[in-house]
Amino acid sequence: MKNATCLPAIALAKAGFALLLLFLANAVLAQSSKPERRPGEIIIQLEPGSSLQTALAELNRNGNGTFSLKKNLAKTWNIFLLYMEGSQESSEQMLDIVRRAPSIHSAQWNHKMQERSLEPNDTEYWRQGDMTFINAPEVWETSTGGLTPNGDTIVVAVLEKGALLTHPDLAPNRFWNWQEIPNNDIDDDDNGFIDDFGGWNPQTGADDLGTKGSHGTSVCGIVGAKGNNDLGVTGVNWNVKLMNIAGMDFESDIIQGYEYAGNMRRIYNQTNGAKGAFVVATNASFGFDFERAVDHPIWCAIYDSLGKVGVLNVAATANGNVNVDADGDMPTTCPSEYLIAVTNVTKSGVKQSAGYGSISIDLGAPGSDTYSTGSTTNMQGIIEPNYTTIGGCSAAAPHVTGGVALLYSLGCEPFTSDAISDPITCTRRVRDVILNNTEPNATLAGITTTGGHLNLGKALAGVREICKGAVVGPLEFWKIEVREGGDKVRIYYQTPNFQPYNFRVFNMLGQQLYEKQWTPQQFSESYYDFDFDTTYLPKGVYVYTIGRGNAIKSIKFSKI
Repeated sequence: MKNATCLPAIALAKAGFALLLLFLANAVLAQSSKPERRPGEIIIQLEPGSSLQTALAELNRNGNGTFSLKKNLAKTWNIFLLYMEGSQESSEQMLDIVRRAPSIHSAQWNHKMQERSLEPNDTEYWRQGDMTFINAPEVWETSTGGLTPNGDTIVVAVLEKGALLTHPDLAPNRFWNWQEIPNNDIDDDDNGFIDDFGGWNPQTGADDLGTKGSHGTSVCGIVGAKGNNDLGVTGVNWNVKLMNIAGMDFESDIIQGYEYAGNMRRIYNQTNGAKGAFVVATNASFGFDFERAVDHPIWCAIYDSLGKVGVLNVAATANGNVNVDADGDMPTTCPSEYLIAVTNVTKSGVKQSAGYGSISIDLGAPGSDTYSTGSTTNMQGIIEPNYTTIGGCSAAAPHVTGGVALLYSLGCEPFTSDAISDPITCTRRVRDVILNNTEPNATLAGITTTGGHLNLGKALAGVREICKGAVVGPLEFWKIEVREGGDKVRIYYQTPNFQPYNFRVFNMLGQQLYEKQWTPQQFSESYYDFDFDTTYLPKGVYVYTIGRGNAIKSIKFSKI
């Protein structure tokens, strides 16, 4: 290879001109891709002890325009949305003036959110190979979500423009705030929100579902479509509760959405579960390309506030092959230990055109061509449920979010028993189990903090280490099968410990027809064959139960 110093002068000149063009092109691209912001709107966070009135007086004193309060975004964190009119200064000068006001801790523009999904281009694929890829079935053998060992109902807050939560594969898992009475214009549970029975939409100040597009519906399905219900698809977590936080359009909406999730978890901690919700994770499948965390200080700081009450946050990075450490991205470059940033890999583990960064991006997860719940609008303008594919980092992030929630359901006392008493320590422990047990991936090595992709099977092994091998889930009765010949019945089950259980069969008159005691074996197949002969049973409906003491689960079985 020739030394560059030996190249003719004209070649060097051409090379230099090409580099200049490349630099200018990149500069134009970065500038043109700046997120849209709402004119005149600035988000501020006050210094501790400062008042909004003092801040407004400071800003209006200098004659740089008229500032007024547009909305109180988050009372808990002293964050407000201001409107500015009549300024003669440039936008950057004006933002600098606001940031220098003594009463203001941080200030930023109110940017418009960008969804992070890609249209799928491959319709012929194994529809839920993503679940196998992350080893979710290995965890499902132990737990399929629902409750913690202490009986807390696990909730994930999904921030989206909206979602069709009436979808039959999502409706069974929708979160409802049972401490609130719907539509009575009263804050029944004293959480600061009126009629938030079905979640929250800051744009409407109600619990409506927002824009019920396919994006949010698909993201919810990946996190927690109802599993084992003979319908459609299953989410990473079969039984998690999906908290609807809709109306995510501008940063002001995002801040209010996060505050709702944080307040519900904080109240749950303070009341020991009497009010609020046990929110363990949030999902954000949106963001701003080429944005610096320093320009969004208020948004970034929220993740620390959420982490302190026990909420771990997951976010999708950019759908472009960009080094976010160098070129920026929001929110995945926010420097919070309570934020997990996710990039996109295929179901065979190959990184796609998606953001990377050895400082900011933590791991990969399957995103491309993910089959999930969806929605479509028919000819009459009615939104109907369906199933569809979603791609990009929008689909990668909810795999991790659902995995975080699934770990909380594992029957391991030392793992999450301090979730309410010491939420910071518990949240860090769950985060570490996810990030310290990824699957090594050559396409992510050196460009993510872990060098790997999500592997829930390895995460389960990490929890078992903490619990010295004893990890189980709640008592569940999944299904029954009459074996060939009719003289045996196989039950599929899950038990919280490995002590004796009773299997019983009753007819619809309550008469007991069969009983046998058996002891489940740890780490064995989660089914058992009983010598119960159904051959001569009359046609009808029967009730099969498994139980120990007051813990009993039952399932109906029809003989035709």
